Parts: sequence; structure tokens; C-alpha cells
Amino acid sequence: MPIACPSLIGGSYPELCAAVDHYCERTSSALNAEPVNALTNAAFLIGACIAWRIRSSHSQCDENGLVVALILTMGLVGLGSFLFHTVATRWAEWADVLPIMLFMLLYLWLVLTTFFGWPRWAKSLALAAYFAATFYAEASVPAGVLWGGALYVPTVLLMLVIGTSLYLRQMPAAGAFLIGTAVFIISFAARTLDITVCPVFPVGTHFLWHLLNAALLFILVRAAIVYSAPIRAGRHSGSPAPRPALPAHSEQSNQP
Repeated sequence: MPIACPSLIGGSYPELCAAVDHYCERTSSALNAEPVNALTNAAFLIGACIAWRIRSSHSQCDENGLVVALILTMGLVGLGSFLFHTVATRWAEWADVLPIMLFMLLYLWLVLTTFFGWPRWAKSLALAAYFAATFYAEASVPAGVLWGGALYVPTVLLMLVIGTSLYLRQMPAAGAFLIGTAVFIISFAARTLDITVCPVFPVGTHFLWHLLNAALLFILVRAAIVYSAPIRAGRHSGSPAPRPALPAHSEQSNQP
């Protein structure tokens, strides 16, 4: 089938045209074999549209274009996942995974910039470490462990660390990150249980992974829009910081 194996891919890398059957709902190689898994990816597009509307009312939230890039990548995640759950080949699987990784790398850069103020070299090292940990989990952990979901474990841990750190700093965005971490854990459980529940629930639970992940990405993007705007405005307003008040005894000591 041309759409499942385009000549550009099949001619050079025929192994990428191999069929993939990971999920409970798929019972054949037909394009419409996973209707629920495919259509629930619309949640990413809906979340991206809502996030865009929120961004339009926060003009100071995106001085370097990262929020726009995140919103566009959020839509790309939905399109890539839709492609994978219809075409279901190795190359389409990469179209599913790569936008997710791109979103997380962009978001980690934004968080370390906006909420932690890390220098560029430290952010680069953090992104490299996160990517290496994710790649190692994907390449080294057997596919049977967590049904191929081991590559998402570094993301769960990273979100927990960021949320806890923001909470200890008493920053408003902490709640969004901790809620997002809880949503991701539930989402990850739904992905992991898909094959287990298949005998009693033929549709499986992978569609919940899509719906909950769309909610997660929306929570993260909204936090970047809403909670970073005041920080950026204060950081770049150009107004001098207020001088601290002198203690009462110091003022009295200066009297003649």
C-alpha cells in the first residue's frame, strides 16, 4: 500500500515499512483498524487551539517564540499519533515519537529559562542528559518491560523533580506541574494496561493515553503562558528594584 510504504522510504529503508501491532484495538493492517485510538488524537488539536486563544490574551508571555513553538508542536503530536494509529508502520511510529520528544525538549528549555534562570550552557547539558536518559531507556530496556513505555520513565521523574522544586520555592506554577505529574502517571498506567485488559475490553485503554496526554500538554502550555508572564514582565520592565526599608533603630541612630 503506497501510503503505508511510500517509495521514498521503501526504496531505501524497506525495514521501516514493517507493520506494527502494539495495541489491543488493532486486529488487522487496515487503515481504520484503530478508529478510537486514531480519532482521540483530535484532543491534541483541540488543546492546541485553546492554548492559542489563551496566549492571545497574554501578550508578554512569549518574547522568544517558545510558547508558539510548543503550541504548534502540540498539534504536531496529535497529527503524528493519528498517522501512526492509521498507517501502523515503523516509519509512522517515528512520526509519533519524535514530536513528543521535541515538545519535551522545548518545554524543558522554557522551564529552565523562565522559572529557574539557568544559563545557556547548563540548560544545554540538562537537555542532553534528558535526551540521553530517554534514548538509553528506549534502546536498552527490553520491549516487554512496561509494554515499550520505558522511554517515558525519565519524563515522569523529570516532571516530579520540577514540580517538587517549584513547590519548595513557593512558585505559583508548582500546582500545575504536580497536577500534570499525576495526570501523566495515570496516563502511563492506561498505556501500560492496554494489552492486559484486552480480553475483557477489546478497545483497550490506549485511547486514554491520548486523552490524558492531551490534557497534560495543555496543562503544561497553559502554565508556561499564565505563570511566566508576570515573571518576564518584572524581569524586563527596566524599573529599578525597590530599596529595602531601614530598620527603625537605624533611622533613629542617624538623627542629630
